[in-house]
Amino acid sequence: MIPLLLRCIAKGLECQSLRSCAIEVLTIAESSKWKEKLLEKIISLPYDDDDDDKIQQIILDAVIFFKAMAEKMPEHIVSLLGMFAGLNSTITRLKDLDPSLVNDDVWEKFQECMEIKDFVMNRRERQLKRKQQDSILEEEPPDDFREIPVYPVSADLAEDSEKKLHLRRIKTKGKYNNNHNYLDVQFRLLREDFICPLREGIKEFKRTMATDGKVKKMQELRIYDNVYIISPKSTKSGLSYRVSFDTEKLQRVRWEVSKRLIFGSLVALSPDNFETLIFATVAERDPKKMKDGIVDLKIETSISEVDVSAFSRDTAFVMAETTAYFEAYKHVLAGLQNIDEKNLPFERYIVNCEKDVHPPAYLERNPKAKYDLRPLIDEHIILRGEKRGTRLGVRRTSSYDYSFQSECAKAVNVMRDREWPTAKQLHLDDSQFRAVQSALTREFVITQGPPGTGKTYIGLKIVKALLHNYSIWNEAGTIHRPMLVVCYTNHALDQFLEGILDFYKGDVVRVGGRSSSEKLKEKKLADYRAKLRSEKSVPYEIYRARRQAREELTGLSERINRISSEIENVEREIVHEDALQPFMRNFYRDLVSGLNEFLNVNGYHVSSKRRQRASAIVEWLGYGSLINVLHGDTDIHLHAGVEMLRMREAQAAQNDDLDQNSDDGMIDVDDEVDQMASLRELDSIFDDILRDSGDSAQRLSAMMTDMNIRHRTVAMSVTNFEHKDEDGWQISKNQRKRMKQTLRRELRSSDRMSLEEISMIEDVWDLTLKDKWRLYRYWTKLFSDSLKEKIKGTEQALERASSRHQDILMQEDKEVMRRATVIGLTTTAAARYQSVLLEIGPRIIVVEEAAEVLEGHVITNLSPECQHLILIGDHKQLKPNPTVYKLAKNYNLDLSLFERMINNNMDYECLKLQHRMRPQISGMMKIIYPELKDHEVVLKYPNIKGVRANMFFIDHEYPEKMDEDQRSHSNEYEAKYIVALCRYLLLQGYNPSQITILTLYTGQLFELRSMLPKQEFQGVRVTVVDNFQGEENDIVLMSLVRSNEGKIGFLEIENRVCVALSRAKHGFFVIGNLKLMAKKSKLWKKVIYYAKRENAFGDGLYLQCQNHPNDAGIFAEKPSDFQKAPMGGCMKPCEFRLRCGHTCAQVCHIIGADHKDYRCRKPCKKKICDNKGHRCKKLCYQNCGDCTIPVEKLIPRCGHKDLVPCYLDPNKHSCRYPCQKFLPCGHQCTNLCGETHIDLCMQQVLKGWSCGHKEMVRCHKKDTALCSKKCEEILKCGHPCKGSCGECYIGRLHISCLHKCDRPLVCEHQCTDYCSLCPPCKRPCQNRCKHSKCQNICGELCTPCMEPCEWRCHHYVCTNPCGEPCNRKRCNRPCRNVLPCGHRCIGLCGEPCPKYCRVCDADIVQEIFFGAEDEPDALFVQLEDCGHIIEYTAMDIWMESKSEADSSAIQLRCCPRCKTAIRKNLRYGNIVKRALRDIEKVKRIKQGDEKRIKELKRSIPVDIKFKLTGPEKYAIERLYETVVEYGILTESELVAIDTRIRYLEKIAKTETKWEEPEYGKQEYQKGMEAIKILKQWIIRDRKTFSEQEVEDLQNEFDRITSMRIFVAYIDRMRSIGYKPSDDLAQAISRIKKILFDGTRLTEKLAKVTNAVFKVMKAKIPMSGLGISEKERVEILQAVGLSKGHWYKCPKGHIYAIGECGGANQGGRCPECGSAIGGQNHALATGNQVATEMDGARYAAWSEQANMANFDPNEFR
Repeated sequence: MIPLLLRCIAKGLECQSLRSCAIEVLTIAESSKWKEKLLEKIISLPYDDDDDDKIQQIILDAVIFFKAMAEKMPEHIVSLLGMFAGLNSTITRLKDLDPSLVNDDVWEKFQECMEIKDFVMNRRERQLKRKQQDSILEEEPPDDFREIPVYPVSADLAEDSEKKLHLRRIKTKGKYNNNHNYLDVQFRLLREDFICPLREGIKEFKRTMATDGKVKKMQELRIYDNVYIISPKSTKSGLSYRVSFDTEKLQRVRWEVSKRLIFGSLVALSPDNFETLIFATVAERDPKKMKDGIVDLKIETSISEVDVSAFSRDTAFVMAETTAYFEAYKHVLAGLQNIDEKNLPFERYIVNCEKDVHPPAYLERNPKAKYDLRPLIDEHIILRGEKRGTRLGVRRTSSYDYSFQSECAKAVNVMRDREWPTAKQLHLDDSQFRAVQSALTREFVITQGPPGTGKTYIGLKIVKALLHNYSIWNEAGTIHRPMLVVCYTNHALDQFLEGILDFYKGDVVRVGGRSSSEKLKEKKLADYRAKLRSEKSVPYEIYRARRQAREELTGLSERINRISSEIENVEREIVHEDALQPFMRNFYRDLVSGLNEFLNVNGYHVSSKRRQRASAIVEWLGYGSLINVLHGDTDIHLHAGVEMLRMREAQAAQNDDLDQNSDDGMIDVDDEVDQMASLRELDSIFDDILRDSGDSAQRLSAMMTDMNIRHRTVAMSVTNFEHKDEDGWQISKNQRKRMKQTLRRELRSSDRMSLEEISMIEDVWDLTLKDKWRLYRYWTKLFSDSLKEKIKGTEQALERASSRHQDILMQEDKEVMRRATVIGLTTTAAARYQSVLLEIGPRIIVVEEAAEVLEGHVITNLSPECQHLILIGDHKQLKPNPTVYKLAKNYNLDLSLFERMINNNMDYECLKLQHRMRPQISGMMKIIYPELKDHEVVLKYPNIKGVRANMFFIDHEYPEKMDEDQRSHSNEYEAKYIVALCRYLLLQGYNPSQITILTLYTGQLFELRSMLPKQEFQGVRVTVVDNFQGEENDIVLMSLVRSNEGKIGFLEIENRVCVALSRAKHGFFVIGNLKLMAKKSKLWKKVIYYAKRENAFGDGLYLQCQNHPNDAGIFAEKPSDFQKAPMGGCMKPCEFRLRCGHTCAQVCHIIGADHKDYRCRKPCKKKICDNKGHRCKKLCYQNCGDCTIPVEKLIPRCGHKDLVPCYLDPNKHSCRYPCQKFLPCGHQCTNLCGETHIDLCMQQVLKGWSCGHKEMVRCHKKDTALCSKKCEEILKCGHPCKGSCGECYIGRLHISCLHKCDRPLVCEHQCTDYCSLCPPCKRPCQNRCKHSKCQNICGELCTPCMEPCEWRCHHYVCTNPCGEPCNRKRCNRPCRNVLPCGHRCIGLCGEPCPKYCRVCDADIVQEIFFGAEDEPDALFVQLEDCGHIIEYTAMDIWMESKSEADSSAIQLRCCPRCKTAIRKNLRYGNIVKRALRDIEKVKRIKQGDEKRIKELKRSIPVDIKFKLTGPEKYAIERLYETVVEYGILTESELVAIDTRIRYLEKIAKTETKWEEPEYGKQEYQKGMEAIKILKQWIIRDRKTFSEQEVEDLQNEFDRITSMRIFVAYIDRMRSIGYKPSDDLAQAISRIKKILFDGTRLTEKLAKVTNAVFKVMKAKIPMSGLGISEKERVEILQAVGLSKGHWYKCPKGHIYAIGECGGANQGGRCPECGSAIGGQNHALATGNQVATEMDGARYAAWSEQANMANFDPNEFR
């Protein structure tokens, strides 16, 4: 019976036309007990009486039954699992028993049945698992989201942190449990969105480092190596830090367009592979600096675990970057935590998803309110705004010129449909009318606008109605509440606000990123802020606080940035030796003198300008151009830089093509980086400082300061190294790049010389190149550390000032926004100003592009005062774009509030009439928007010129390629085709602005850019689809890019496809692998089907020549096919006849077809002058001009014959024959005849000096060159002089002794300075105690330690401070401690336990040194400084005793074994302290008398100011500043400066007295030159004057004084005609040679000159009176008249007037008879005061004589 029933059921199930009956049968069978009987029958097979056919039929029928059950009723399959198992067992058993019992047909059907069963069961398991996960996800988290820190912490980045996230999905449908549940979901997902990339990336980084130690490219974040913090910096974000990173692996990154390190990106720095973290955000990003590895980071101090200042300069960090914009997340997350759950606006819709939408609360309070909708009918009406206070009073009603037709809309109760004007009256279609009506009557509004339907237009209509009826939503007597307009992008915000300004002239404030709109220029927040200040409307408390904060911030910023610039120069450029001088010690002199010495000998060809510009340190390091450096062990005949370059040539060869990918000259493109950066960029507090100050001079001063710092500090700019070509570097740009990389590596290295190594240097020029760099880096570290010390503590002050200033600006901005009627913001700006907006409480919020905004961003802008929310957007276009894709996919984070409300069946209005696309294009959009209709305007669009189709899809299968750095895709074939098509369309006459090229991938964007030169394509917009949302253009060309085995990426997202397909108005052309698209996407399948139906699909595009429309045209299947229309037409020649008679030479062309501007380029051939055969050689369109054919002509000026252009007058021609003239020096000029003569003669001539040496020098230097022979005179110190004869001025003024000192100093270090100086030691001080180490340099006085002394035991305790002598005695009792080995300690009570055991280390302990070590009870002292153990009685004696050699020496006692100085041992602390006290006394003596130092510090600046002038004053000022600012200030250095001042003053007085004589001018000039040389020698850099230098200085001064006396005598002798005797003439000739031939004026020679001067004084009257000096004095004494009584007649004869000295009577001169005397105190004509007689300049009776004749020296 059972087999028969089974056969019937199987037969019925095979009938396909009775499906409902089959299901009924299966339902009865499944619920009956028949299936158990069937199972028994199947299990018992085979029966003995059954034949094989019967068994096969039973099995086949059972399989048919089970298969039907699994297919048609899968939910009931669980009840049949036992039957499935039984059937499987039976079939397997029968097959084993007799294979013929189960034929192939039965077996195949059974396998199908099992596959269906497995599929259904797997699906059921997945559903159960998903339900379990959903139940877990819906569990309430254990912690409150309000207690979770907004910032990331270490726990967030731990391996198991994902288990503790408690993430839950955003509900696509249905309500949330409560407000807390809703806010918790939003908060946790948003927080995870910016933390997840960082966590995943760091985990991957740790894994890769643990496996192979190499950093690999990662999906979640980017890693940067060798990151160093350079210096703090004041930027627009406040306190930031300038950071350098290694760019060696980033050479191919195009920083201008890369998404790397864009503004606001979150980075984590770690010195220990992310065990500890410093979080920061990108504060400033300059692509030029990024190429050089420089970026400014703002440390997020509140979340970083370690203080930045705790790390040394050499700390290398690893930096991880995620593109999450931390600033926006920070404010939104904080806003979510601050939302009051009990007062969440629009809770009934957002949380409870109720569908019944109420009217706005302000309408419910005033149900009879009447709207004036006339401005919507009379569209020309421009609304006038009023000044808004914070509280509203009685308002004036504005009058407008309304039309009669609008009267019906004067008073409309919007809640009553019948009172509304018609859609036609309001200039709206039906869908737009419903949208406006809904927006004005509902408190929660959703308006969907498909592409081209006018979302913005409707939004502006709604806003216009609300603004005109402002009094309805802002009742009189209440606080003014503005309207808030929020958009996702800057472009959309500008567009919307510009639309508002077209009809509203009230207070509209634009807040947020940089706006490019000219219309909104005066509507920016910063402009309103400035206006508020100018009107003095800012509350006084805010004004005062802001001013104080700004002044403080400006001062701190200038200080930090000035020093920061210096630090950056020190760290990244090669620093000039002058800037490093304070840290180089005597090496500065070695370095500079070494270069000068070389140039004096070999540098005759080097110009003085190049010498002055040259830097010794650059030459020394091998990157100069004046010398080839001889290194320690290798001759390098090229510069060191070039040599190092060659060593790295092979390694760097792979980067040779870097410049080949240059983007210069290519068009600009709108990429995702531009979009992201523009969204992130906000108004800066520092912009406010600059705007507020208005002081351009101050800014110019700051710029000049930076330039001066750089000029003063930098010897060679490594940053600009690859762009400069100076001083003879003949190398390629690629070589320069590699040399720059080498320099960067050297500068970044932390390998420096130690002090011990530095002390061993004898000659810096003999060092190897490696050691030079190590020494250089030691100097720059000292310099950098000294600069950082100057701004220590200023960083925190700047951060506080910046925060304070920003807080005050926020208050000021709140005042601005509170007064505005409309506030426009981007979502990013809204996040930043969230707290301000909550206080202002906007009444109405309009969100444009609402479907693109994350839900969290919307709800945090809703204040309790908001009563009307209007969301405008289209969820079928772009959606919100979270950072983490899996959060969008698994948790619906990309679901906007807009879309969620639609999903929950909330009423919304959808616009249906599109005004953008021609019908052929809009037809595609009806696949997505079935109800979309075309406006009549789109039916009138013109056809696209030059092609047969207005829309076309070009199919291909060329593969794509992957861009690893951009993590994007590109397709070269598509790019070439799009570029060729774009060029073709431009040749049709289209304006570039009419064409837009779209793509969905950044990689393709830059592939296209590389093929689009500006010169040809400027104006064509190239952008990614996401950036073109909300925009349109006449023609759109789109590249789909993806062409591979089966992935289409973004093109699978219907929202993006919707945007991409709906941007074109007139023409739309798409290229891609369309078969792949159709295969992978249902939407693309429908689109391609539509294109095929419209005959807009194929392998190529048909082009049609406009000039030859009847021709077959061109089929452009490949990019190269467009070349068949090279000028936009076809390949036929143009046959147009030009006005010149020639035929147009171009191929068929569209642009310029009228040939008005055509230039004929055929040869001219016109006759242009009188000469036969001279015809124009220019082109037809060019002006013929003058005949330039060369003709031989006679040049009148010189008589030469030369080839001259035919038209040119030979008088105006510059002759090219060699010049035959001779220079003043007698050598022939080497220029051409027509050129000016050379200034400097370069011929070599023999020059001799007064020293007797001779050398060949350049002719023009024969008067200035110095003798280069070695001086080698033995100096006072006993060492030979190392200067040259010229440098030492023939032995008169020697250079300082350069012999190394090497004497031991009192601190026991070796002196590293030069002979006789021995300045205070510059090494780190070695003194230390148990508590601390002295931080001073060795030569400075140590600060005594004031901590309690730690020398104590069970028997004695020292109670004095550590730095004072101990007041306890030594304890000699044994130590009670037991060693780890179990034996007793061998030390003394209270002393450190020795590390050795008497038993375990017997061979060491009992080694005989003093004699008692092997005693069984011997006790030992361990010396901490060296570790040796000494038997204590012997050690005590050793420490107390002094040898004869030690008795007078001041030094520390040493270990008797190794001679290490003992500093730390407490047992001998008093002996150590006594020695240190003596050393301190010596240091104090070395530094000098403190009172004298203070006196000199006070007097020297005053003396410099008042006693010195000119360049000497500046030089001494600089020397003084260097001495005071750097190093240890000693009396000897100050005395050296004081000595300079005194001698310079004396020289100045001598110079003043020395008047130019009438005779002896040559000697006078030599004297002036000697004064100049002496001044230069005095201001040379030296710490002190050696004995030799003092002697040289005095001798030279004496020589100059003698020269002045000599010149005066010679002048007098010649003027009076005195003829000396032969002996005197010989003596005068001898001293002239002594004084003027440049030899040293020794004591012996000085006596000779003085003796001659005595004779000359006696013989030559200096007064001019014809008497000797002695006789003049005797006459004055005899007469006894005071000054002013002596006069002279017109011929010079002397006479005196008594009494008052005034002339009251006349007379005659007894010598010559001239009239003398005078009347009424007036001298007779020709008479005058005889100044040469008594020195008077005025007559005694005159008022001038009261002071002018007074000589203070007479009273000394």
